[in-house]
Amino acid sequence: MEPTDALFMIIVNIVLFIIFAIIPFLFGVFSNISTKFHKVFFIAGRIISVLLAISIAAGLSVGIVFVTENAFEVRPSYIYACYFCGLITTFIPLSTFYFTTCKKTKKQRACYLTLSFIAFFVILSGFEFLCNRTFGFVFQTERFELSINDFYSNHPEADKNSDINVFASLSVGIEWLTVNISVYKDSITLKTIESNYIGDGKSEIDSCYRNDLPPDLTQDIIEEITYYQQETDYSPFADACLHPHASIELANNKNATTIKLDLPDIDEYHPNAQRLVKKIKSLAKDSKINPTKGCSN
Repeated sequence: MEPTDALFMIIVNIVLFIIFAIIPFLFGVFSNISTKFHKVFFIAGRIISVLLAISIAAGLSVGIVFVTENAFEVRPSYIYACYFCGLITTFIPLSTFYFTTCKKTKKQRACYLTLSFIAFFVILSGFEFLCNRTFGFVFQTERFELSINDFYSNHPEADKNSDINVFASLSVGIEWLTVNISVYKDSITLKTIESNYIGDGKSEIDSCYRNDLPPDLTQDIIEEITYYQQETDYSPFADACLHPHASIELANNKNATTIKLDLPDIDEYHPNAQRLVKKIKSLAKDSKINPTKGCSN
């Protein structure tokens, strides 16, 4: 979720807290301190607490049915957990009023109320968490195991005599950057091509070559690719923006294995993928690639 979405949900949680917890609490307080209208506040508090509990259950039921029928994608495994978690909040108005008016010491009532309010926020957070996974959009990276022949058929320019080959394609809108790293026993080479679409079917293309890459950073990139695991993020919203995308392949000639990573949405989601792409781009920057003019060496 974007920061603005998170702030909005905090505000929503506070409003719900005031409606479903503070109102029964206030009726309970007035019932305790008022001698003349004790029964009036007590009965009104009970009725309002029950009505609030019913409204939560009814609103939740109607809302889940509506969203289930109109959602872009529904994951049934989360629906029952989501509904159950939401129904727990129906006890908040009832418990709040009860603990405020029950015959306990002030210290005990304060303790119970505090626990109820904390539970209310925890349950709301859990409900939001489950709703995102039940009805939200999924943003997921992918990891594939390919054969070594698939790699070299897709990238015939890669050197088969190297120990390891890394091919990365990074795209942001109409800008593309391809990075080809070849690791040998005594050296590491880098070939990069940057392409910027300028219209009318034309592109500006620049290329770079370097054979003195930092071994530590290169090895770090290789390890991150080797041990990378899929990342899945959920969001209640999806936009039509074209997010940065990366496709990374690692061919290990010694083991005759190939790993391919498909990393979409690397600006909003997937922190591990973002870190890996930044490290690869840092090699390109070390090779004097200007983000607006291309290579300069």
